[in-house]
Amino acid sequence: MAAHRSGPLKQQNKPHKGGRHRGRGSAQRDGKGRLALKTLSKKVRKDLSKVDQRHRASQLRKQKKEAVLAEKRQLGSKDGPPHQVLVVPLHNRISLPEAFRLLQDRDTGTVHLNEWGSTHSFMLLCPRLKHRWFFTSARPGDLHTVLDMAKVADNILFLLDPLEGWDSTGDYCLSCLFAQGLPTYSNEENNLLGTLKISGYVRGQALNVNNLLHIVGHGDFQMKQIDAPMDPFPLNPRVIKSPKDPGMAMEICATDAVVDMEEDLKVLMKADPERQESLQTEVIPDPMEGEQTWPTEEELSEANDLLKETSKVVKKVPKGTSSYQAEWILDEDGESGGEGDEYDDIEREDFMEEESQDEGSEKEEEEECETVTIGESVHDDLYDEKVDEEAEGKMLEKHKQERLEEMFPDEVDTPRDVAARIRFQKYRGLKSFRTSPWDPKENLPQDYARIFQFQNFINTRRRIFKEIEEKEVEGAEVGWYVTLHVSEVPVSVVEHFKRGAPLIAFSLLPHEQKMSVLNMVVSRHAGNTEPVKAKEELIFHCGFRRFRASPLFSQHTAADKHKFQRFLTADLALVVTVYAPITFPPASVLLFKQNSNGMHSLIATGYLLSVDPDRMVIKRVVLSGHPFKIFTKMAVVRYMFFNRGTHGHMKCSFDGKLKSQDTVLMNLYKRVFPKWTYDPYVPEPVPWVKSEISSTVPEMDME
Repeated sequence: MAAHRSGPLKQQNKPHKGGRHRGRGSAQRDGKGRLALKTLSKKVRKDLSKVDQRHRASQLRKQKKEAVLAEKRQLGSKDGPPHQVLVVPLHNRISLPEAFRLLQDRDTGTVHLNEWGSTHSFMLLCPRLKHRWFFTSARPGDLHTVLDMAKVADNILFLLDPLEGWDSTGDYCLSCLFAQGLPTYSNEENNLLGTLKISGYVRGQALNVNNLLHIVGHGDFQMKQIDAPMDPFPLNPRVIKSPKDPGMAMEICATDAVVDMEEDLKVLMKADPERQESLQTEVIPDPMEGEQTWPTEEELSEANDLLKETSKVVKKVPKGTSSYQAEWILDEDGESGGEGDEYDDIEREDFMEEESQDEGSEKEEEEECETVTIGESVHDDLYDEKVDEEAEGKMLEKHKQERLEEMFPDEVDTPRDVAARIRFQKYRGLKSFRTSPWDPKENLPQDYARIFQFQNFINTRRRIFKEIEEKEVEGAEVGWYVTLHVSEVPVSVVEHFKRGAPLIAFSLLPHEQKMSVLNMVVSRHAGNTEPVKAKEELIFHCGFRRFRASPLFSQHTAADKHKFQRFLTADLALVVTVYAPITFPPASVLLFKQNSNGMHSLIATGYLLSVDPDRMVIKRVVLSGHPFKIFTKMAVVRYMFFNRGTHGHMKCSFDGKLKSQDTVLMNLYKRVFPKWTYDPYVPEPVPWVKSEISSTVPEMDME
């Protein structure tokens, strides 16, 4: 019998492997030690710890930065190509040959024109600076040549008209250059810095040369040295006897003292670079700091125990007061009695005494006043011509919003074009605003990575003030006449004082140049009734500093969460929260607002409360609805949400019986943070009374 043989179209199955899977060892043996690139990188990354990863990332950033700096240093040197600068005029009234004549400074270096003798390019060699520049330009109106030369230029120098800046042609040229891309820009005032010498008397506390100096209205600076010249106005003038005639004596007056000041100059202190305070105001964020680890059960239990211990406070309350009501009752001094509030007592008492004196004086003035009938003024016809209708309309709208906020606090309407789950996705519900937990380190904004925070602000303040009281700080003593050498000061500072403004400088305490979150307690000034909305730009006078910022308003309570206020109310003291440099209390606070006419109006006064980024300002929104159908403790609520299909109707259960005239409210909360709008420059207000101020102009040494 012949055996059956399969044809060429028979299906061929894969052989069976005997039930054994290919393991990692066999794969490595077959690969003979070769690993894929991704596998190798993942293995190395897994073996590195978090500290090593952060150190490795820091090294890579440092290497890239050094490589960029090395490339920039080589540019224009003897080993690199010349520093090519493209000169572009942006107005038809600008004379390019005249601009090139100003750039061809023979005192700075040697000028070599190009071989064609054209005035559109030249080489500037400066052996003293060990640098060389090649200035070039294109024909006016030749846009394509400008774009081509901008691609290879190291810097572009734009020439502007002193009156109009740039014309339509220059604007079109800028648009094309911005779209193509511009090279790196330079620090334009680098050659406009110098050493400012300030002479005067030391007041308050001893002055240390290693501390920073704050010039009001111009910022913080470092000092090089402190000199002790002869006092130009001594009580007992120095008497010099004549060598020829011993009976004759001559008194040195103030003018003679100024002449001999350089002769009797004595250097008190010179700055020590290792001990000198840095000008760094912000923290450079590290992207690796964003990595977080989940806390263990032991850490969570310890945190809960610590929270319970710190939350127990003994208070004296009236009989019949519940525990919930007791939490909102302040102590006799107006605070919750926690640690670190002792330095606010004297400041708060003085503040309350001033308020009571002001109220008493106002009542006396009202009693002395009489009612007088005045006829119509002849200037009433011109009143409407001076009124800004647009500003009046905005003010009316703000008055309406403030009135609605008083009648229906925190109540908002659900938008119809956006789903409520999207509009309020950052909000959450709380069972109790007072007792519900909220982590102060949760979902912090990116700006919080730029600020400084103390581990214990109260202890740091106490230690610094103790060193000052015990005279542990070396420096110029109070009452000495000294000359301060302030380094890296712009020429604009001297030009400002040459116009007659007084020069006022303060020595900063340690850490007072660093940015953090400041909380201030303020009360509305009685003479100002204009509505002030949160996040409006205001002018702050906080201690010795003056700056602009857009603050948040919140209630001044003893709880760990503080409700956000949309307007600065007139009947309650509120807390103002801003990003600003650290200031140690006590410090007075004045809030001004710049009007449309340029004048500054005082709107609130108060004092500095704390420097605490962990103080939580919670914004509340209230959604309202009306019962549509009621079934004892169940009801269908409408007008709270608007959805297709159900029309926004929602079934709700309550702990009590609902009535048809009741309104259903839903409270939602989210934490809000101030905006980073800190600006140390404050524009000068329009003076109330025109007057001339005479003052001594400081001396400036250019370096």
